Amino acid sequence: MSDHITLRDVELPPLSALEPEPVLSGEVYAGRISRTRVRMRELGLTHLIAYADREHPGNSLYLTGFDPRFEEALVVLDLDNAPWILAGNESGAMIPGLSVTATAVLCQSLSLPGQDRSIQQRISAALRQVGVGPESRVGLVGWRQITAGDSPVSPYAYAVPAFVIGEILDVTQNLTDATSILMGIDGLRSRNEADQIALNEHRATRAAGHAWRALEALKPGRSELATAEHMALNGLPLTAHVMLTTGSGKVVGLCSPSDRVIGHGDLLSTAVGLQGGLTSRAGYVLRADELDQRQTDFAAGYFAAIATWYQGLTLGASTAEIAEQTTRELAKSSIRPLLNPGHLQHIDEWLDSPFAAGSHGTVHSGMSLQADIIPVGSTPDLAANCEDAVAIADADLRAELAERYPQMWARVTARRTFMTHTLGLRIAEEVLPLSDRQAVLPPALLSLSSVLVATASAEQRARPA
Repeated sequence: MSDHITLRDVELPPLSALEPEPVLSGEVYAGRISRTRVRMRELGLTHLIAYADREHPGNSLYLTGFDPRFEEALVVLDLDNAPWILAGNESGAMIPGLSVTATAVLCQSLSLPGQDRSIQQRISAALRQVGVGPESRVGLVGWRQITAGDSPVSPYAYAVPAFVIGEILDVTQNLTDATSILMGIDGLRSRNEADQIALNEHRATRAAGHAWRALEALKPGRSELATAEHMALNGLPLTAHVMLTTGSGKVVGLCSPSDRVIGHGDLLSTAVGLQGGLTSRAGYVLRADELDQRQTDFAAGYFAAIATWYQGLTLGASTAEIAEQTTRELAKSSIRPLLNPGHLQHIDEWLDSPFAAGSHGTVHSGMSLQADIIPVGSTPDLAANCEDAVAIADADLRAELAERYPQMWARVTARRTFMTHTLGLRIAEEVLPLSDRQAVLPPALLSLSSVLVATASAEQRARPA
């Protein structure tokens, strides 16, 4: 087992009972639109067009609170007026109920196949209707940046359907990729307001409850689907398909549950993600006293890296250095990270990741992060995962959260105490755990209260907290 990591029986905190979730006000959206316009002026843009669909609603939700169903949609923002939302036959009915003032513009080519197109089909006509013309300078926001390193793959590398790009170019040739205004490690969505952090915490808490209820129902001889039923999902929008999958000798963690019967000794992976946070766990369908030395050592080496990652989260810290330190800690146990060791999350499960070699990113206030470190061992019969959402808040943001959201703040404070006093993790005061049972990792999933904890080395004991 890794130095300073041990398996210990602890009393797990109860899953939280929640008050009604926060609702983002019109003032929040007005602030976002104002900040977006600052970025537009810096780039010399007259208009911003943000694409959205059912799977990629994040930019639309950020600007307006509009979450398209079935259809695609475009949010159009100029420098002076309330936003316009180009929607198809069905989704337009959702726009009058938004917290932000926005004008619905029917654009039937965004509707599903076979529906009526007789009123207004062309996106180009809808754009002219809202003031986009030949002299307009348009920034297009796709659902991600398409780059090779730091450079665009091509001048046409927009994460937007080609028919939308063609319709914009029919109105103006002055088109540029403006996805970085909202997304990316320096995008506006990498800095969450107190209201968004409070909402993220509410959703992350629910996601953790769904995942842990499935783990608590885990029983060899029960199917994956029957186990997943115990998640008690409540209908909130998911950021990923619900995952619960098992296997003998290896497991592919991305899979949805099936009628497969779970066997004693299987590997298991499960995850639930809501707009605000995702919780994932992976381990063995065993009791703690049944773990062999390889399984224990793998989980301990992984948890040592988790501890390193959390400890690195201090305001101003280099995210590239955190990634390097975490990867180096994994390597001590012959483990590598499958993807980046951690990433930004927002309404989307994965917004971007500053945790990469060469990244210029730093830890800053308002970040919402996933402790998403997927370990790959020397053989496929080793499994562990411990993923939760966490926010970063400076003193002013912490004070605002404590004053305006006291119940949320009480949960965060209790989680911090558990992480430091019970799990032995050293975390800075700016680290706000958003998830129930944050960083709780039971490698043997039939013994959920037997978890990995960090014990201080002599060097750490001598170092002030």
